[in-house]
Amino acid sequence: MTSEQIQQLSGLYHAALELEPDQREDFLRESCREDEVLLHELKHLLAANAEAGSFLAEPVVSAAANSITKEKESAMIGRSFGHYRILSHLGSGGMGEVYLAQDEKLGRKVAIKLLPVVFADSPERLRRFEREARAASATDHPNIVTVHDIGEQDGIHYIAEEFVEGETLRSLIERGPVPVFVALNIAHQIAN
Repeated sequence: MTSEQIQQLSGLYHAALELEPDQREDFLRESCREDEVLLHELKHLLAANAEAGSFLAEPVVSAAANSITKEKESAMIGRSFGHYRILSHLGSGGMGEVYLAQDEKLGRKVAIKLLPVVFADSPERLRRFEREARAASATDHPNIVTVHDIGEQDGIHYIAEEFVEGETLRSLIERGPVPVFVALNIAHQIAN
């Protein structure tokens, strides 16, 4: 299986686990459509999960997906997109992976967002990716990052944006309850 197929398998597996057992069959048939191999693998993983119970703290498919993701992130370090050289992985989002990069022309750090290759063949995903870049670049506000560049290299589409150092909202929330004053301050900034 390719890394994209494993990621698809992992996503469907976790979505199926969230459903009641009697709802899974319809979900699997709809999600897999004509892909009998994928359907077979999902059923096999779900059966193994049911047999294992709480034996494994982390399901094997998650461990495999995490391992593949880490390898992919490591493979990006040192690569260049345009005049941006990847330094490290910053995080993941709905539209792709975000890396810290060095702008070799201007000597500054930037955040570079890469559209996953699996979405490059989807005209709708590509339009959404480009629309995100255009919307951000058309807006001038202290709470919205500046878009420096958009491009494509080796079939990978990217957006180079201003790098803002600091804690992400996700990590703040993951630490536990956010004090009301802090939450209101963040909400005010978002509303602006």
